[in-house]
Amino acid sequence: MKILLDTYTLIWALGAPEKMPEYIVEMICNESNDIYVSAASLWEISIKNKKSPEKMPFTATQIRDYCQRAGYYFLSLSIDSVATFDKLSFKNNNDPFDQILVSQSIANNMRFLTHDEKIKQFGLGNIEFF
Repeated sequence: MKILLDTYTLIWALGAPEKMPEYIVEMICNESNDIYVSAASLWEISIKNKKSPEKMPFTATQIRDYCQRAGYYFLSLSIDSVATFDKLSFKNNNDPFDQILVSQSIANNMRFLTHDEKIKQFGLGNIEFF
């Protein structure tokens, strides 16, 4: 299964797996699953780190390096993701990173792992909430 990690799911997977339920950790650690990280997540981390390093103590470069060591795959932004974005309604969620990640997960037929309550409103079958 192809799995796309939400930004905070990514951070927890790399450094605080105890913040996630065991079944989510097992999904991420299962070698038969391909774990993906969006370029949008790295961008979000970089922005948050520059704005409030005390809240986001990691740089995008550090996270990228951790992901490479963990064997995660990187997902670039694509025209297919933009076309999917055009078809979705984001009326109750103005977070552009949430919107990009949801669009990418659908366009690339990926399971999307998130703890973000705001994403629940999309009501999409490919999203795994924990």
